Order: sequence, then structure tokens, then C-alpha cells
Amino acid sequence: MGSALFPSILLQFFRDLYRFTKCSNEQCEFMFRTRKSTLIKKLLSLQESSAKNTYDPTSQGLAKVFLKDIGEVEVLQLLLTVLKEGALGTTCIVVNSQDKHLTACKLWRWPLYRTMPTLKRVPICNDRCNETECLNPYHYFLTMSHSPSKTIRLDSSPVSLPITRDLSDSGICIDMCSDTFNTEDGESTSTWCNVAYWEHNQRIGALHCVNDPIVAIANNITHSGLDLSKIANDDVSRDEVTARVRKHIGSGILVSLEEDGIWLYNRSEISIFVQSPTMSTGDKSRPQVHKVLPGYALNSYHFSHHSTVSRTARTIRLSFEKGWGPGYRRQYITDAPCWLELLLSIR
Repeated sequence: MGSALFPSILLQFFRDLYRFTKCSNEQCEFMFRTRKSTLIKKLLSLQESSAKNTYDPTSQGLAKVFLKDIGEVEVLQLLLTVLKEGALGTTCIVVNSQDKHLTACKLWRWPLYRTMPTLKRVPICNDRCNETECLNPYHYFLTMSHSPSKTIRLDSSPVSLPITRDLSDSGICIDMCSDTFNTEDGESTSTWCNVAYWEHNQRIGALHCVNDPIVAIANNITHSGLDLSKIANDDVSRDEVTARVRKHIGSGILVSLEEDGIWLYNRSEISIFVQSPTMSTGDKSRPQVHKVLPGYALNSYHFSHHSTVSRTARTIRLSFEKGWGPGYRRQYITDAPCWLELLLSIR
């Protein structure tokens, strides 16, 4: 949305900043008041268009009060964030006030809520921000229910892992990454997760080893992470559904290793469907599939239940847009057009 506006907005901002050094106090005050008013108008128009059929005219008044109460730099940062629809890497917007992030989230992410429910801040938010200081609405997610927290440690020394792991629904095997590896400076680093991308029953691309606490999995990533658009196999003959789902993945997901479990943040515009051994309440041999809507976060692997899961079963499966299992037309994960397997090496 409005990506063509980025260069012009930034260019004009720095032109105004240069002019600031050349003008009198009265001229500067008028110039920046006018500049801020222009930015506010752009944000108000985006707020109205994003709400679509759910737009509430009274929210314009709330937005005006909110935007006039923060500085021009923060207004510009918010505008760029909304234009980029929260693309990974958008900056924290820090203010010295309480609960303003709830207003920003209501205005530019979830206009249907009269009062905002409990939100979870995504770990990529700058460490200097606490939950009430950052105004970036895309740094917050709605949460699904999760278990009480319990800490768990990563493997810090080499252990024997199976070279292959069976995919129970199809009997397919995939190679496993090494549990640890040596960096260029000779230090040992833990690999706590290995990610495999599948289309139906065919794995696409190499296994992706995860060493950082958080990893982005999306299309067209401009930073570190698993870029699904770059591991497309041209030799694969894709059906129309698979090609469409791949295109819809967009901003994808964040997979985050946290104190109470492994969280998934759905940043895409489509639902994801998740199966994990720690979220099963019925048949342990076939855990339930949970639907996670856009903008929601889910604790997909509860560390409080970790001890009950055998080492070979520590796997999270995730399908983009299409569910599977009882209640769905697709009975097995290998019937899903685009899906991920997160192979965990934690203890």
C-alpha cells in the first residue's frame, strides 16, 4: 500500500529539516506545524481506508487527538509503518506515555474492537521499549490461550541426533542439520530448530538451521531469515492452488524461542494451521490442528508439557491457508499445498 510514497515522503522530510536550519523561529514553527498537519491528513486517510466497511466516523476524532499529542518525527515513523503494513524491520516508535500503543493498534490494526484485548509485543521490538512505550501497531499481536510459563534450556554441547526423521503421514524422510556448529571465530553455537518447506509430499530447498532466538519465514525477505521466494524449485510442476497459496504467504510468520515456549506470530494476510504435540487434548498419535488468524500469536510448543513429548516427536507442523485432518477436506499434512515442518532440538 502506497510504496511509491516512501521516497517522496523521506525526501521532503529531509528538505524540511535542511530548511529548518535556515529559517527564523517563527518561520520554523509555522513550517513544521504545516508539515505535521500534512502527515496527519495522510494517516487519517489511511486509517479510514484500512477500516473499509467497519469504519467508525468517531474514530477520526480519536485519531486527531492521538496524532496531535505526539511529535512530528513519531507521526512520520507511524505513517511509514502503516504504508509498509508493518514490514519486518519497521522501527520502534518510542514515546514517554502510557497505553498509547492500545490506541494506535485500535486505529490502524483492529478497528473492530471497542476496547483492545490483551496484546503481546513481538520480540523484534527494540529492547529499550517496554510494552507501553512503542507506538508501532505492528509490533503487537492478539494472543490465543497458552499454558503457564516454564523455562527450558537449549542444547549447548554436541549430542547424537538421528540423521533422518520419518514423516509419519507419508513415510518420507528428510536430512537433519547438525545440532551444533562452529562459527568463524571457533565458538560453538546451538541450532535449536531446523525448518523444512514442503509442497504436498515434496520438500523444496535445503533444510534451514535456526540459531537465533527468532526467525522470519516469508516471501521476499530483505534481511536474515528463510525467504520462501528464493527456494522455489523451477523443476516442480505446481498446481494452481499451490501457486496461489505461495503468493498469499506474503509477510509470513515469525518463529520465536521464548521463556514459556515457541511462539508463532502470524504476520500474513491468511490464516495458518498448526499442529503440535504439546497442544493435543485427544489422540496423542494425531495432535489437533489449530487455526491461527492473521495478526494473532500462538504458543505452539508449551515448555510446561515438554517432558511428556518423546525426542523424535518434537515437531511442529504448519500449513499456510489450508487446514488438514478431521473436519477438513485434506486429511493429511501432505495434502496441504504449502507447509512447514519445524524440527526441534531442545531439551
